[in-house]
Amino acid sequence: MAHRIYLYNYDQKSNQTFDTYLGEWNYEIPLLLYPLLAEDIKVEGVEFFSDKNQGIVQLRYFFNLLADTFQLHYKKAYYEPVNKMFEFLEALPYDTFVLNATDVFNMNEEEHTVQAKEWLVEIQQKSKLYKKAVKARNLSLLDPLFSQTGYSSFLEILQTDWVNYGLGYFEELAYKKAASSVFEENGKFGLKDAKGGILAPAVYDDIFEADDYYNISVIQKGAFFGYLQSDGKEWVSPVYEDAFDVFDFGQEPLGEVKVNGKSGILKIYSNTWMIPAEYDAIERTAYGFFLVEKDGKFGIYNDENGLVIPVESENPYEYDYFPELFFTRQKGTGKRKYYTKEGNYLGDFLEGSISKASTCFWIKPNKFDKKGRLIDERGRLIIDEADQMILIDNYETLAVRKDKSWKIYHALKHQFLLENESVSKIKAQSNAGYKNNVFILETNAGSGLFDAGNGNWLITPQPEIKQIYYLENGFLSVQKNEGYQLFDFENGLSAQLYDYISNPLNYRTKEGLLFLYQGENMLRMHEDKSIHRVEASEYGAVYLDRYSFRGKDLEYFTSFYNRWKSQKGKNPKQFMEVGTIKKMAFDEKENQNYHEALRLFDLSAQKGDMDSLVEIGLLLTDPEIESLFDPQRGIAYYEKAAQRNHPVAWNNLGALYHNGIGYSFNIKKAIQAYEKSAELGDEMALVNLGDLYYFGQHLKQDYNKALDFYQKAEEKYAYNYDKISEIYYQLRDYKNLLVYLKKDYDQSYSGIYYGIIYEHGMGVKTDLKKAIKYYEQANTYSAYEYATQRLMYYYGEDPVFKNEMKYLKWSAFAEKHGFETD
Repeated sequence: MAHRIYLYNYDQKSNQTFDTYLGEWNYEIPLLLYPLLAEDIKVEGVEFFSDKNQGIVQLRYFFNLLADTFQLHYKKAYYEPVNKMFEFLEALPYDTFVLNATDVFNMNEEEHTVQAKEWLVEIQQKSKLYKKAVKARNLSLLDPLFSQTGYSSFLEILQTDWVNYGLGYFEELAYKKAASSVFEENGKFGLKDAKGGILAPAVYDDIFEADDYYNISVIQKGAFFGYLQSDGKEWVSPVYEDAFDVFDFGQEPLGEVKVNGKSGILKIYSNTWMIPAEYDAIERTAYGFFLVEKDGKFGIYNDENGLVIPVESENPYEYDYFPELFFTRQKGTGKRKYYTKEGNYLGDFLEGSISKASTCFWIKPNKFDKKGRLIDERGRLIIDEADQMILIDNYETLAVRKDKSWKIYHALKHQFLLENESVSKIKAQSNAGYKNNVFILETNAGSGLFDAGNGNWLITPQPEIKQIYYLENGFLSVQKNEGYQLFDFENGLSAQLYDYISNPLNYRTKEGLLFLYQGENMLRMHEDKSIHRVEASEYGAVYLDRYSFRGKDLEYFTSFYNRWKSQKGKNPKQFMEVGTIKKMAFDEKENQNYHEALRLFDLSAQKGDMDSLVEIGLLLTDPEIESLFDPQRGIAYYEKAAQRNHPVAWNNLGALYHNGIGYSFNIKKAIQAYEKSAELGDEMALVNLGDLYYFGQHLKQDYNKALDFYQKAEEKYAYNYDKISEIYYQLRDYKNLLVYLKKDYDQSYSGIYYGIIYEHGMGVKTDLKKAIKYYEQANTYSAYEYATQRLMYYYGEDPVFKNEMKYLKWSAFAEKHGFETD
């Protein structure tokens, strides 16, 4: 069995536990669920206790960030399972989550309590990282968590079929039991919980389906309507002539109700009016805003500021999300009337010609006006006859080009800056130096760096400055005739001159914030901004990763490296670190330059690296590398590494005995070598031992022994899920088969098994519709004769599923692959 962790819902006061576990996961807490389980977390023995209610709050914050980042809020595939997940969590009866990790801790010899304390620290640290990401609204802060998961992003996890946006992590039985349900008594309706307890007495004529987010239902008593929470709390008594489903719109749920035939919007929790019931129709138009209609006229109502656009327009208002403006269409013209969210009229403009620029609006050149103009939030002209505008994200200042000269406008201060300067060129970059409103300017006096936010020069324009470049990590490079100076926003311009200043490798700060060059020296700036010489032994590692440099940075480093190589003579690699030499050797091997790979592995082996002995053995015993094939010599290298207990060397010696390469075929010695390798911790040796019993070619086939070896390999992250699935299928252990079929995340092998077990009811309820679907899925990844024959039967003969087009499709598939069709 795989090693699992289990989640429960528990009441510490009464010592009661919800009558089924909530979820079971393999080895780790799912990345999507850390915020749920880390609040006020404590450990007792092998069990972790955390606050359910606060965990749900943190999980909502995190899922809001996910939905914002990936634009999922209004996608049904997302909000339906996510709403169901939160509905389930909210409905759980007890206030504590319990996570039991006994099965995982059994994997290691270390005491369980020690492992638990270490894991507690890890969970707490990750929780802090999640909260930091949520606070910063920056999901990329969590990127380091993906290194060992097989996923590349949270979006990939969310959209994995079985994950189902998070709902798939929980047991279906659990969320079915947790929900409240409607019951009927004497012709009236009420609510009861999963234990049968009465949440709301049966006094209502109807209880309509609850919304997916707040779990609030419309209720009816006689001819009147109100609102009821799924926990039985009656928020709004049934006193309105009509009521509609609640919706999420601000600080609390809202509902549209009717009084005397007029519509209004009610705040459910406070039972107060947001919009009084005096309108003929109300429609949500943008988050926080409503389109209201009265006597054939339209206006805009805001949830905080009331009626922001009076009910005067003959045409309804629509919302344009990109400039964040309301507009009405005008008959007979392509122009629209635009209004801000505060209700200010800006003017009539063509669709797509207006864009938001800080607190201002830029009217782009269009067919009616070949020049652009800038207006403020009240529609007043700031500048016209302009050619171009530059606006950087999060800048309060913007640059406008008019008459071949650039002007800088501070949108918050409502004024132009540097009005006496002639600026011919301008460059700006978002978050350069983590400081906004900074521009590189080229003026009559030369190039300089201007802080438009504070209105001062950070680098005064000078004619000797040839160019200023943005670098990563908050730095700029200032190129002068005599060399380069470094600028950062904390320390200003360096007095030191350099031959060149480069961005770091692939922008990885742990390998240096910057590289700098002086004469024969390459320098690295560390995270504390101290600058140190890069040792020559490190040049090779940088060279291997040189394509992480770009443009001039790559060109300069390559030139520097080639100069150093020429100074070191015929074999500069001898001066490099072992790890670098090995990496070069692997690169040569991948490029099929086997002789050079052998030379480099030999060099790293001379420096004491045992792994290189194994790599030499691999090269010399591979029959496909004819120019190097010398198994006796290769065995000598393997045996040298094996004498030092290298696990891979032992495994590979076993493979040579197994395949009769360099040795005579000897399965007994192969097994002994595999066992020695497995004892030393090599997972492939466990797989090889498993294969011997699985295939039964040189030993009697024994699925139980094969399973034992495969699952020991699984503990070391060597997965053979397809073979384990076949073993459980052959052993008719359908419960465990289903567990391993769920591990087929790319659906490459599970389809044929699902098809068979659903067709014949093996461990699951017979479901021919599912069986057919999985047979088709199986044939998308491979070509199964049995699956094809069953598809032809169902589409050709079965009265329920008969389909001529599909029958012809699978008949052609059978003919193509040479399958029997009788």
